[in-house]
Amino acid sequence: MSERKIIQILKQYQESSIKKRGDYLRTFEEKMIYRTTKTENPQTTLKLVRKILNKKAELAT
Repeated sequence: MSERKIIQILKQYQESSIKKRGDYLRTFEEKMIYRTTKTENPQTTLKLVRKILNKKAELAT
């Protein structure tokens, strides 16, 4: 990815609404947890990661 494209994406992110930023960060968090967990436990699925994050969110409220 070129430097110009990265700068364009960052500007779009900065100009986006708070809801879109939150959605982006939630998706990013899911993907990063999935990637790191998948390495250690190959049976892990993205659906399982989402389920656990939802439970965590319910407990926090």
